[in-house]
Amino acid sequence: MSLNKTDIEAAKPKDKPYRLADRDGLYLDVRAKSKSWRYRYRFAGKENVHTFGRYPEMSRDEAREALMAVRKMLAQGKDPSQEKKLGRIRAAHENAQTFRAIFAEWVASRTWAESTKRNRLAQIEFHVLPYLGPLPMREITPMHVLDVLRRAEKPAKSAKGKGRGARVRDVGSPNVARRLRHYIASAFNYAIATGRADSNPAGSLREVLTPAVRVAHKTPLRPKQVGDFLRGLDTYRGDPKTVLAFRLLWWSMLRPGETVAAHWDEFDLDAATWTVPRARMKNKNPQLPAHIVPLPHQTVERLRTWKAYTGGIGLLFAHRDKSGQSMIAATLGKVHGRLNLDFPYSPHATRTTASTHLNQMGHRYDAIEKQLDHEDRDAIRRAYNRADYLEERRRMMQQWADLLDEWKAGGKVIPVGLHRGNAAA
Repeated sequence: MSLNKTDIEAAKPKDKPYRLADRDGLYLDVRAKSKSWRYRYRFAGKENVHTFGRYPEMSRDEAREALMAVRKMLAQGKDPSQEKKLGRIRAAHENAQTFRAIFAEWVASRTWAESTKRNRLAQIEFHVLPYLGPLPMREITPMHVLDVLRRAEKPAKSAKGKGRGARVRDVGSPNVARRLRHYIASAFNYAIATGRADSNPAGSLREVLTPAVRVAHKTPLRPKQVGDFLRGLDTYRGDPKTVLAFRLLWWSMLRPGETVAAHWDEFDLDAATWTVPRARMKNKNPQLPAHIVPLPHQTVERLRTWKAYTGGIGLLFAHRDKSGQSMIAATLGKVHGRLNLDFPYSPHATRTTASTHLNQMGHRYDAIEKQLDHEDRDAIRRAYNRADYLEERRRMMQQWADLLDEWKAGGKVIPVGLHRGNAAA
């Protein structure tokens, strides 16, 4: 006796599970929410049940074919259930050898900021994973990688969204290809270190890629350009918190992401200081103290007004639509385009501009670098020099804020070295 399609379709759930025999020991196990093909057998004196799959995903003929393979295993002295488990282990092991799996492990070992991680993963998912993701690391050759990188070199644009948040970004260029080569090479180095690759096919490709194009978006602004930009902010009709975030960027020399995530409990307006937790800084080294930013009087006055306006609780620059989140740093990047200025500029160039002019004014390199929260490149000096130069930086940042006011008012450029004596006072 064997089951036909009518018998199978007619099998309905009952109060308790039951079986419908097919042939050669195969049966259909009928339960409240499923019908499964199973086979009961004995191996080494113990009774076992092997499940093939569910109906209708697995047809009767497919179940019979699978049964033949199981009976062949038994004839060879192999336990089908153990072989099934071993198969799952082998599949998991094979999946762990793919570029996608090992790249994910490498990413998990990085300490990237969330925004950085999001941007880099977007590039990898767009250019690399569709081609290299499923391949075992040991099967990837330099030609595989070069093909991916050549595609990434070709100029391409990607439109994101519509309306107010719409933007177009570059997704293909020589610079993108070179960054991708670095990420791929790093993933292979990780695979070599963990015994899952023998060589790095991306390591030798640096010289065959199109040379990188230098990006000038961090070029420092000239005094007149700074003045034009600050005057433009005064007439900007967008969200007022965007304007204040930009002003705080200029007054503090912090990075855009660090600025927009400012929290009121980080500020002591009476002491004119902003203490940024190390976890919020780009350099998240827990052995370093929090970064203290001295605030010029212009900043304190503007923040007191903003505090009275917002209530002074939580984030200074809350996201318009997402409760508990700060505004997005990329919002600052859109302001320049809306001011219709005739020179290129990105928010991060604020730091470059400030550093350039403060050095020209004669302020000490150590104080400027500490304000930027840059670590000393000399490892020995870095280990011994723990000074924060707070009072010196306080004088320096007040002079910088005053200079910004002069430039905004159209005043003359401060001659080089004018503040040298004050900086060391």
